[in-house]
Amino acid sequence: MSTAILQGGIIEFDDGLPGFEKVRQFVLVVSPSLDPFTLVQGTGAGAPSFLAIDPRLVDAAYASPLAESDRIRLGAEPKTPLLWLVLVTMGADGRATVNLKAPLVINPGAMRGIQLLAPDSPYAIDHPLPPV
Repeated sequence: MSTAILQGGIIEFDDGLPGFEKVRQFVLVVSPSLDPFTLVQGTGAGAPSFLAIDPRLVDAAYASPLAESDRIRLGAEPKTPLLWLVLVTMGADGRATVNLKAPLVINPGAMRGIQLLAPDSPYAIDHPLPPV
């Protein structure tokens, strides 16, 4: 699913994001100069922004289960196309990692998103970002 269809629309995260629970509205910013990354920008003064990427660009076999309760929170049916993004972190040493353990999942039709928190996920929160 392309982020282009979401550009300019406000995505509601009912629980916010961990560490930023009070920020509930985000927009996705896509630009050729950012490609293949997407900027996840909170709305309002002082809101955080995060660099994100499609997890399949990091690991082509990436698959994170989506519980039925999470699908309901997103307002999605089983066949609803969803947008998956993982957040990028820059280390003090200049190396970038991605959080494959806790992806953002967005239902473009409902403009609702969640960050999955899967403690039993086989993925790392600091997976090295390969050259993209």
